[in-house]
This record gives sequence, C-alpha cells and structure tokens, in this order.
Amino acid sequence: MVKFGIHLTVLPVADLVHAGVLAEKYGFTSAWVPDHYTDMPPSGDKVDPWVTLTAIGVQTKNMRLATDVTDVIRAHPTKVAHIAATLDELTGGRVILGLGAGEAMNIVAYGLPWEDPETRVARLKEAIEVIRLSWKSSRASPVNFEGKFYKLKNAWIDQVPVQKPAPPIYVGALGSPKSLRLVGEVADGWKPWLATPELYQKRLEIIKDAAKKAGRDFEAIDKIAFIYTAVTDDPNMRKAAVDAIKPEIIMLTHRKTLKELGFEVPIPETVDYSYQRAPPVEEVVEHPRKAAEAMPDKIAEKFLAVGTPDEVIAGIEKFLKAGAKNVVIKDLVGLYVTGDVRKLEEQIKLLGEKVLPYFK
Repeated sequence: MVKFGIHLTVLPVADLVHAGVLAEKYGFTSAWVPDHYTDMPPSGDKVDPWVTLTAIGVQTKNMRLATDVTDVIRAHPTKVAHIAATLDELTGGRVILGLGAGEAMNIVAYGLPWEDPETRVARLKEAIEVIRLSWKSSRASPVNFEGKFYKLKNAWIDQVPVQKPAPPIYVGALGSPKSLRLVGEVADGWKPWLATPELYQKRLEIIKDAAKKAGRDFEAIDKIAFIYTAVTDDPNMRKAAVDAIKPEIIMLTHRKTLKELGFEVPIPETVDYSYQRAPPVEEVVEHPRKAAEAMPDKIAEKFLAVGTPDEVIAGIEKFLKAGAKNVVIKDLVGLYVTGDVRKLEEQIKLLGEKVLPYFK
C-alpha cells in the first residue's frame, strides 16, 4: 500500500498544526515541515519544523513527523540528533529525520560558511555518521570520532530515540548527482522535490548505481515522490494552480533540462536564479517570474498532478510507475493560490476521500 504524507509550509503555525492533525484523520501517515528562515518571495510564514512537528505529534496517534529538510550547517549534528531523539521519545517513535546539504538563503546572510557543493555533500555524509553514532552513545559507552568536519571525544547524549536501531534518515536531493549518490550510499530514504516522472526515474538510476557500489540493498531504500497537486474541476483554479508553480519549476530545474522538455528559459545565462544558490530577494525572483509567463501549461503540468480526482490519481500513478514507493503531497490551492488554511483543509479532505482510497 502506498503511504501518503502532507507537506506543510507558508501558513501560520497554528493553521499548519491544525492541518497536520486533520490530515491524519483523512488517511495521511506523515507530516513534512521544511526548515527555512526565509524563502523566495512571495513567501509566507517560515515556521520552525521541530516546534511544529511536536505540536502535531502530541495531537496525533500514528502520524510520522519529518523535517523536510534540515541541514547540519546551522546546527551541529549532535544537536540535531538530540532534538530528533527527544521528539522520537515524546511521540513513541515517529520521527523521520530529513537532511539536506543546505541552501544559500538560510546560510549566507547569517555569517555561516557557504561551501562548494562537493564540500557540503561531504559534510552532510559525515554528519549522518555522527548523528547515528550519537544515537548509539551513552555514558557507559561514549563515542570518539575524528572526521574532516566534526570531532567527538568521549562524547554521549543522555537521550536515546525509541525507534530501533534508529530513526530513519532521508536525504533531500533534487538533481545533483553528488547528493543523489549520497542517498544510495547512506540514506534510509530519498526525499526529492519537483520532477517529472521521467526525471524522477533517471535520478533514481543514479541512486540505484550508488547503492550497488556501496553494497547496499536498493530496494530497502524508501523512494518518496514529492508531488504538487490541485484537486479541482474548476478550469480557472486549475489554471491558477499551474501558473503559481511555474516560477518554482524554473528555479528548481536546470535550464538544459527544461530545454529538453521543450521550454527555452528566456533568462540570460549570466543571471543566477537558482533556488539553492541565489539570495531570497525580489531582484532574483523577478527573472523566473517573468520567464514563467512564457512557459506553456503543458510543460508545467508534466511536473504536477492537477485536475479532477481521476486526473490526480493518474498523475500520481506515473510517479509510482517511475519507481516511487510512497508519496508526499504539496497542495497548490491552499498554499500557493489562496494562502488560506480553509482551502488547504478542503484539499486534504478531497484527497482523503477521492484520491488516497484508490491506492489502498
């Protein structure tokens, strides 16, 4: 059976908590909250994921609680391990630790080191080892670690997670081969972002190859499809949802990839509008926003699952056929088009009643 998670962001924290609790009642099994100080404009509230997930966790019975994703630049990996272990105990073993290599918007302005991609991925790989060691540590069995980025000497944390052998660690990786290989080498699961089913399948092959070379069981790695949805039979709402996501598609997808899909990005190559690297300011976003006006709907819809319940089901099935095991939904109607928690909750109900039952 396919498991469905819900991505929660942009709205005030009380609204997100309410939506997360409601989602469990409609068949969602996990809540995913990003860890951003800010985001590309227009941007709503950027809540702390640990506080938000804790509030959802104490009001639900079985909902898995996932960071989507946090980094190991703003917080030492032992601190991340400590927080995750505490929440895991509080909620009876429901934490999923989503980790990523970081984005400039959360790093540069705060005086933290913004390293090259290879270094950031290497740092993340080492941090995952430190986190897992920390979860095994105790006063009776302290750990020592001598790495390039982190060092532990007779260290332990007096807080152990409930899940055994440990909470699962999912690595957030979009299209970077280095990050995708890291998933195959060390992660329990893959948490991607925007993709078409075809791109998803190609990226999965990189993970599979890395897992094989690392001597790991590829089938044991969870593969999440992160799917943007809008359940609607209103052509105006469908159009609004598709238009709302176009700038993000441009920021998150390499121009060469979009060209292969049939869309030439009308932005000078000297302009860096990358979601990962660029600062979160209007001067950056105006480029993909204007470029989005030229993107045909048929190109954008390759990345989405929008329309009637049957159309959304068909869109999700394409990702499952591409190799996904489970799904995380990001609603376009409540989070993007309206910014209204009532619309988000309507979408959760529609998905729970009209879409999720198909996959049971």
